[in-house]
Amino acid sequence: MTEKARRVGRMAIEHAAAWTEGEPDKIAELFSENGTITVNDGETHVGRAEIADNAKGLLATFPGLVVRCHETRHAGDRAVFIWTLEGHHTDTGNFVSLPGWHEWELDGDMLVSRCRGFFDAQDFERQIAGK
Repeated sequence: MTEKARRVGRMAIEHAAAWTEGEPDKIAELFSENGTITVNDGETHVGRAEIADNAKGLLATFPGLVVRCHETRHAGDRAVFIWTLEGHHTDTGNFVSLPGWHEWELDGDMLVSRCRGFFDAQDFERQIAGK
């Protein structure tokens, strides 16, 4: 395993831990100062402050959220972080277990300059509704 592969793996594990610990500022530290995240081709959040605010919203919706890192891959300045989100929805109380992944573009400092995340939105809504 290369040093870069180890570093990407550590980044993913630390990122999952920041979500599990409920630390939005730590979540945002993975990103470059003007890094971006877009999930399922939705709204793009730009910069650490906006990324942290967005994370606060998800953490409030799923108190006690757990994110598990399953695998990472990298090639050049790109990496993939494969994860599962688990938690109880605050309004419905229903348990959600949702797999997904993030595609990261990394800058020279090994920070995420662009993140594109993906998950099955229909399955997510179905689980929240308890169906």
